[in-house]
Amino acid sequence: MASLNRWLAIVVVGTLWTACGDDGGGTVTPPECSATGVACTADTDCCTGDCNDLTGVCSRTPGACLAAGSDCQSGPDCCSFACVDFKCSGNQCTSDGQACTTGSECCSGSCTGGTCAPLNTACHTSGNACTADADCCSHYCEGGTCNNAPSYCTQLGDTCQFGSECCSGLCDVAAGATLGVCVPVPAGGATGCTSAGEVCGAGADYMGGELPICGGECCGRACLPYGPTGVLICQPSSGCRPTGETCVNDSDCCGSAGLPDGAMSDVMCRKEGTNPIGRCDNGNSCSPAGAICRLQTDSCNANANCCAGNVLSFDTCHLDALGVPRCTVGEIVCTNPQDYVGMTCATSADCCGLPCLPVPGTEFTLRCGASCQPTGGACTTATDCCSGLPCTTPPGSTVGTCGEPQGCATFGQSCDAANPCCTNLTCDQGTCTEFIP
Repeated sequence: MASLNRWLAIVVVGTLWTACGDDGGGTVTPPECSATGVACTADTDCCTGDCNDLTGVCSRTPGACLAAGSDCQSGPDCCSFACVDFKCSGNQCTSDGQACTTGSECCSGSCTGGTCAPLNTACHTSGNACTADADCCSHYCEGGTCNNAPSYCTQLGDTCQFGSECCSGLCDVAAGATLGVCVPVPAGGATGCTSAGEVCGAGADYMGGELPICGGECCGRACLPYGPTGVLICQPSSGCRPTGETCVNDSDCCGSAGLPDGAMSDVMCRKEGTNPIGRCDNGNSCSPAGAICRLQTDSCNANANCCAGNVLSFDTCHLDALGVPRCTVGEIVCTNPQDYVGMTCATSADCCGLPCLPVPGTEFTLRCGASCQPTGGACTTATDCCSGLPCTTPPGSTVGTCGEPQGCATFGQSCDAANPCCTNLTCDQGTCTEFIP
C-alpha cells in the first residue's frame, strides 16, 4: 500500500491544477507557490508557508491554516477547508451529503452526482459540521466544525494527501482522488496499542483531573495533554521506541541491534508489504533498556524482567522525563546527574533527569546530554528541548529537531513566570505537570 501511496502522491500533485483550480471547465492560472508534498528550499516556496526542515517538502503546520483569499492548492490548506480556483474560500466547505456543483466546494474534495461524497462513512472528516467530539475522525469538534489539529499529526480516518501528515505515516488515497484518509500501521509481532500523536483517554473532552491509569492505551504509556490544545494524545517516547510503537528502521526500536541490550533482545521494526512504516516487535528473551517496566514500588506495568536485572531484585527500572517507567542500561545512582553526561543511554531514565539525545552524524547513537536542546537541536521528544520548544519528528522516526517557540511549555519542560505551562498543565516546583483542579 505504501508504494501505491507514494505513487498516488505524485499523481495528486500533478492533478491539483484541475482538481482544485478548475472544476468548471475554464482556465485558471495556478499560484506560483508549491503544494503540500512538493520539494522546497524555503518557507516562501510553499502555499502553506512551511518548508519542513527535516523532509525538505512543503508541509502544513498543525493548527495553522490559510485565511480567505490566500493562494492555495487544496482544501486542507485553508481554514475553510475549501480551495476554489486556487483561492481559499470565505465560505466553509460543504459537508458530506450536501448539494454541490464542484469538488473543491466539498470538505471531502469530491462532488458526485451533485452531492458531496464522504471520504469516511464511519466519522466526519475535518471541515465537516459536527455537534460533538465523537462525531469527528479527529475527535475534536471546535465551533461546530471538525478540526484537524488536536495533535501535531493527523488522526486515523481523517483527511490527508500524504503519509507524512498522518500520525501513522500512511495515507490511503483512492486512484484519481485528491484527498484520502490516514490508515493504521499493520504489523505482525507487535501489539495493537495506540501510537504516538493519536488522541487517547478522554481526548478532547479532557479538562483537567485524573489522567488515564498507567498511561492508558498508548504504546509509550504517556497519554498527556498536547501543548497548543490541551487535548490528550499519546506522547512520543523519550529515546528509543518501545514495543508496538511505529518505526521506520530497526534502530528506532529499543533493544534493536546496535542499541543497549540489542544482542540479547534482537528487536526489529516489523513492516508489512512495501509499507515504509512498521511497528517495534517484542523481540526475544529479556526486556531491553528502554522497554516499559514496573517499578519496585508500583506494579502498574507487569514486566519485571529487564535485561540489566529483574526489577524486584535490582534497581533497573526508573521513570523517564515523561514519568514512564523504563528499563535502564544498568542500576542507576543519581548522586550527580552531570556524571552521566556523554554516557550511552536508551531513554532519559538512564540520564538522571538529563535528556537522552541522538548524536548527529552517527548510525543512531543515544547519549546523555548536558542540558536541554535549543531550536535546531536534536531530540526524541519535547522534554529534550528547552522550555516552550516542540520536538518535530517524521512519522515513525526517533530522531527529531527542536522547533521554534510555541508560546508555552509542555509536560516535563521547565516553567516559571516567563515560561508558563500550556493548557491543562500546571507548574509544580519548576516543571510542567498534570493539572489537578
